[in-house]
Amino acid sequence: MSNCDSTSSTNNWRPFLLGVILLPFEVYWVTIAEMKYGSQATALPLFIYPVFILFCLVIVNHGLLTFCNWRLLTIADLLTVYAMLVIGTSISAYGMLQDLFAVVVHPYRFSTVENEWQDLFFHYIPPHFTVSNPKILIGYYEGESSFYQLEHIRSWLYPIITWISFTLVLLTIMHCLNTILRRQWIQDEKLSFPIIQLPLNLVQPSNFFSAHFLWLGFTTVAVFDILSGLNIMFPSVPHLHLKLHDIQQYFIEKPWNAMGRTRISFYPFMIGIGFFLPLDLSFSCWFFFLLRKLSRILSTYLGLNQIPGFPFFHQQSAGAWVCLATIAFWLTRKHLALVLRVAVSPSSQIDEAEPMRYRLALIGLIVGGLFLLVFGGLAGISVWATITFFSIYFTIAVAVTRLRAEFGAPHGIFNHPLEMMITVFGSKCWGADELTSMTFFFWFNRGYRPHPMPNQFEALKIAEAARIKNNQILWAMIVAGIISLVCAFWVNLDMMYRDGATSKVTGFRLWVGNGAMNQLSSWLQNPITSEWQQIGFISFGAFFTFILFWFRILFFWWPLHPAGYSLAVSFAIDYFWCPFFISWLLKTIVLKTVGVKGYQRVVPFFFGLILGDFVAGALWMIVGMVADVPVYHIFI
Repeated sequence: MSNCDSTSSTNNWRPFLLGVILLPFEVYWVTIAEMKYGSQATALPLFIYPVFILFCLVIVNHGLLTFCNWRLLTIADLLTVYAMLVIGTSISAYGMLQDLFAVVVHPYRFSTVENEWQDLFFHYIPPHFTVSNPKILIGYYEGESSFYQLEHIRSWLYPIITWISFTLVLLTIMHCLNTILRRQWIQDEKLSFPIIQLPLNLVQPSNFFSAHFLWLGFTTVAVFDILSGLNIMFPSVPHLHLKLHDIQQYFIEKPWNAMGRTRISFYPFMIGIGFFLPLDLSFSCWFFFLLRKLSRILSTYLGLNQIPGFPFFHQQSAGAWVCLATIAFWLTRKHLALVLRVAVSPSSQIDEAEPMRYRLALIGLIVGGLFLLVFGGLAGISVWATITFFSIYFTIAVAVTRLRAEFGAPHGIFNHPLEMMITVFGSKCWGADELTSMTFFFWFNRGYRPHPMPNQFEALKIAEAARIKNNQILWAMIVAGIISLVCAFWVNLDMMYRDGATSKVTGFRLWVGNGAMNQLSSWLQNPITSEWQQIGFISFGAFFTFILFWFRILFFWWPLHPAGYSLAVSFAIDYFWCPFFISWLLKTIVLKTVGVKGYQRVVPFFFGLILGDFVAGALWMIVGMVADVPVYHIFI
């Protein structure tokens, strides 16, 4: 990782002002590109939008320095702006607020006599969660209307206040947790943070842009993306199709057809990102993915596929992620004890350089927890249910943050807390009002791919590398969170009423709302008890993850990483197993043939793969928005 020079610290207002100016434009870009034109770029571990904007700022800054001997922004300024943009992207992303607008008003539009939603749970829906007037929702779904009507604004006011307040509390709790974990993970364990390698090197253009291998990778990928984009508009333009080749069509006989959809893709940006992953993790990811496919085939051969759900990968995933979080807390136990001692000691100065003092962080956790209890109580959720739900949620959040900090791998996790609660305790254990209200939480815990907590934590590592004060980067993220939330609500509602969620908003995720409400309907119509078979596989997933972790401690040569297993069975790498295989193979060859020095020489090439793909992909998204035409997307 590149070290930023000592002159990079900043105490001026420029990065904050620039971030505040850029955030509304970025949130608008993210929302329109993904909701209206179907991009899913925020499903990636490294976001295209802030990287592209940072690239443009660096080019302008470097040009001013070269030709005018004056630079607008220091390294720390650039990275502060980048951190603010990352937070804005995370909040407005697919898997966060984009899914909120697919869930919160869904039942009032799609209730029918057949699905019986109105009789089943309408009377349990908290009125401050949603808009219930069907007339107000006509324009929302059909378009050709305007949000800026008094009746529309008045109807949406309480849901906007509710969900902005709720999300700000979630973000605050994450900041408190990150403050508590920062010293242990960043300074003591010195985790690697692969995802921030590119922005940290990008802000030092004199060294970064002079590497010939960088431009070789950049140009190769950019030319490919340009041709692919032109092919969308003009089919006669030749291009290579490198995405989503499903090989299932070649395995049509039993038991081989049990492997299911198996896609081969050659995403250049993910080959680049995978090159910075530890070899044991990239190997484990594709190894356990293939093992997962093989187990499906073997299950069919043995007739075990007659057991509904076997081999219960979804449940194995739940156990694996809980175990990873438990391991993370166990490794941090001594530091957590230190945090408690410092928090109760008025004279201790150990936490003086932290984003906030440990005492304030613990108070923030307590106050945030009390808010969630009151919020849940007002929505008809019991104290026990609220504690259980958010304990699971923040447990997974810690596991995801640890994974990103240590390995940088993508993390599509579909084990949401309510589903785990139903599996373990059954739906009969929870009241219909509790199930209904917690179903409306589906939007922020369905997939975890753009989760704010790991992005917040990476910003703290960026602050250390650029010698930015931790409390300064914290305030930058807080400001970014507030602005992004307000802008995201405005952009989504403006777009929905203008274009129509089911009319011209082609990226609107109707299936997210359907999935949440159909599941709720199923639980209410057919209550279930504890699923002991599934609980067994949750336990197996946790146990197997622990065994992999223990073997890594006992045997230094052990090649299988527990995170690779958890990623493979949670379907996080279904799109990326092939790029990971390629990057693993290339990195292995490089290290075995030319060693560490050779590895350092080729690193710029893989930076170029990421940057070329992201810059070309971002430009195509801008062309699509300006010209209002379908364009090439570098992902999906």
